[in-house]
Amino acid sequence: MALLSLFAMMLLITLDVTLNKFAGKPIPGTIEVTAYYFMVFVVFFTFSNIEKNNAHISADFIVSRFSPKVQILFGIAGKLLTIVFYGLLTYAAFTKAVQSTRTWETVMSNFTFYIWPARWGVVLGLFSAIIVIVLILYQMFNSSRTK
Repeated sequence: MALLSLFAMMLLITLDVTLNKFAGKPIPGTIEVTAYYFMVFVVFFTFSNIEKNNAHISADFIVSRFSPKVQILFGIAGKLLTIVFYGLLTYAAFTKAVQSTRTWETVMSNFTFYIWPARWGVVLGLFSAIIVIVLILYQMFNSSRTK
């Protein structure tokens, strides 16, 4: 989803600039769609990929000195804390998305621009990251049981 959003954002902005330069007619709402939809999806749908590839910034100079079993315990504790953190963020985003949907939240623009659907993108992105972490933990437990 993040890559599709990034690609769609690139196409929309390129088309907007081209039409504005050569025809003098920019695409209305390009800024709003980019800021409130595409950027939200690019940011929040990358979390699951970051978790899957263990690509967070880390400084493991202390943990790397421990035995492999202790390192695994630290890894599991870190993943559990991450689930709690993402869970709290998801809960807050969910309550905001529900409120936004009930009021059909808009932003000031040249036209009525609804942003409530983008609020659900935040919820889905965070929830997908939680699912990935749960699957990683499941794999960690299964691999440690077979050893």
